[in-house]
Amino acid sequence: MERILNEDEKIKRAEEIYFRRNNRNISIKQNDNIKNKKNIKDKIILQLLVMINIAVIIFFIQNKDFVFTTEFLGVLNQYNVNISSKVAEFFGSDIKEETNNGVVESANQETNDTVPENISAIVPQEEISQISSSINEMELDVENLKAAYSFIKPIEGIVTSPFGARESENKNVTGYHTGMDLAAESGTYIKASMGGIVTLVSNEGDYGKHVKIRCNNVTTLYAHCSNIFVKEGQIVAQGQDIGAVGSTGNSTGPHLHFEIRVEDRFIDPSKILQF
Repeated sequence: MERILNEDEKIKRAEEIYFRRNNRNISIKQNDNIKNKKNIKDKIILQLLVMINIAVIIFFIQNKDFVFTTEFLGVLNQYNVNISSKVAEFFGSDIKEETNNGVVESANQETNDTVPENISAIVPQEEISQISSSINEMELDVENLKAAYSFIKPIEGIVTSPFGARESENKNVTGYHTGMDLAAESGTYIKASMGGIVTLVSNEGDYGKHVKIRCNNVTTLYAHCSNIFVKEGQIVAQGQDIGAVGSTGNSTGPHLHFEIRVEDRFIDPSKILQF
């Protein structure tokens, strides 16, 4: 038979029920708060990942001229080699790669397909590697320049000395030509082959009066001028008159010495423009 509760017991029982219900509601709210915080954290992490991806994409777009150069690919390859070495050391075995032909080769194996087999008897192996690397580097630079930039001829002139190795009885003529010489009448206006900012205007050295124009990591140089029409820090447009042909500096006659550079590497202008 159920005992009848007195007033104090009824009050105590009611308080216990109240506290149990209140604690359950608090627990439910705490769980909801934890879930909400977790959802907010997940959203923040997702947004950060999206922002990082966007930043990486923007970086690749803005620095596409560097991304596809051999320096960048070489650094990337070096990181890959280091990672492979660490993994190999960890597992105690050699890392192998499977080629498209299904042949398994060492990850560090090197090939010299671009160098003739019999050249090693004439030129030391170190020089062969340097020559091959330089040729491949210029070819890659040329492809990148053609894809990313527009060039025009700075003057209509006669090519008197092309890019590369050359022979001359004149002691003032260097054995390797870093640009292209275009002969023209003194005073002929020189146009900017590409737009950019003027980084140097000088009349010192073998170049005589010369000007450099830079756009990102690409520089064009115009030397032996009789006059220069632009100033350092000035932004010029492609086709703008920047100077006049002359014979200043180490020169054998009126002509324009024209160079294209990617960073500190010289590019053969004839591979970019038809003269």
